[in-house]
Amino acid sequence: MLMRRFIYALLLLFFIACSNSTEEKNPFPINAFLEEELGQIDSLPIAIILNREKNGKPDTTVVDKKEFRGLAMQLIGIDFQEKKHKNNYQELVLEDVQLGNISIGYTTDEPDLPIRKIELNIDASSNKIKSIFAERQEREGEKLLIRKILWTSGTELMVNTSYYKEGKLLNTLTERYNWAIGN
Repeated sequence: MLMRRFIYALLLLFFIACSNSTEEKNPFPINAFLEEELGQIDSLPIAIILNREKNGKPDTTVVDKKEFRGLAMQLIGIDFQEKKHKNNYQELVLEDVQLGNISIGYTTDEPDLPIRKIELNIDASSNKIKSIFAERQEREGEKLLIRKILWTSGTELMVNTSYYKEGKLLNTLTERYNWAIGN
């Protein structure tokens, strides 16, 4: 009986010590990943095709690479080492061995930060990012813009923007930027 109490006390002490760890976390370098992908796009003689659908009406154009770079970094570029981000995001790492997928998620409840959630899906066997999903929320005058953003490595960036005013949905815009490297 005394041995059981000792083991329970030891386990409790172990869990408390682990939960109070002062080890600094190293969040995923999303900006570095985006810079690498954008550098690859810049180096190749390919076009970035934008398919846009606003309120059910389609439109297709070619987008300048420099303009696309700025847009991509603005939408999902985040540096967790910056003071305003460092302690405002909670990290959750999940691994699904059967699917061969690692998911790293960052969330915040801080209303001043536009990126509310960002999730990376990584191939467990190659450690390469398959996709990045982000939810972004910001104000534009009296309108609230909610963006759902999906970056698929080497293929496309998809942005679905919903415009709200006084809690009512005004319209939606879906944009697909496609460059399909090696696909």
